[in-house]
Amino acid sequence: MENVVFRRASTIEDYKGVVEVMREAWSMETSEIVPVHVLKAVDESGGFLLLAESNGKVVGFALGFIGYSEEYGYYLYSHMLGVLPEYRGTGIAKQLKLLQREWALSRKYDLVTWTFDPHQGRNARFNFGKLGVIARKFYVNYYGELNDELNRGLPTDRFMVEWWINSRRVRERLSGKYTPPSFDEIAGEAYFPIKTARNGVVRNATSVEATERDLVALEFPYDINKLRDIDLESAIKWKLLFRDAVRFYLSRGYIICEHVLGNIDGEPRNFYLAVKSSLDEVLEGNCLWR
Repeated sequence: MENVVFRRASTIEDYKGVVEVMREAWSMETSEIVPVHVLKAVDESGGFLLLAESNGKVVGFALGFIGYSEEYGYYLYSHMLGVLPEYRGTGIAKQLKLLQREWALSRKYDLVTWTFDPHQGRNARFNFGKLGVIARKFYVNYYGELNDELNRGLPTDRFMVEWWINSRRVRERLSGKYTPPSFDEIAGEAYFPIKTARNGVVRNATSVEATERDLVALEFPYDINKLRDIDLESAIKWKLLFRDAVRFYLSRGYIICEHVLGNIDGEPRNFYLAVKSSLDEVLEGNCLWR
């Protein structure tokens, strides 16, 4: 992150820079971009907007606003985090989230939430593996039809993740003390309800056999974008089978607590771990695989 500065917006040009990151990061159509006047309104009305700047150019941002629920009171809803493609993998996204966490803690918020596409493995590794989020809610086609590069042609199913920023789980995940399990650690302990098979150059989901077990591993595509481009029908089928499985388990009190990346017979594969535990147990870092 050499020469990267993190700061609040101070000019209209800063907000325009955020708009350009949205356009490039997601290949967004103009109609789907958050406009400058809304960014300014959120920023100046108690919301959260932080820029990452390199050599005078906005290269990343995080945007959020205050939400409220009857169960948990006020919290920060993190609506968007974007980084220009050429700056991905540099640590900017994680630093934006860490600074967001500091901002929320300083204002006495314990919870930050956001949605993300559960089929995007890079985001799963970041959200669960690096930040320590959990998921207890899943929404079907949450945004309707979107035409950006990541979403075109597919239903916009989403996890609503919870980042309990003052929990032992998150503190130890961020410090590196509490790490995600390897595939070998969970292979003999977990039940795998989504059945898959190799079909030429891609792996496809074939069926779901949902059964209640203490520890469940839900497989999702290693690269949903590649699968969509090669075989859209198979990509949609996997999304629908995953939808059936995850709704079955979440409706029975399971919590999605980890992302596991496996390399099985030379093939990289993605899994979510679902556990039937209380929220307090999960946030304390209690697990079934160690």
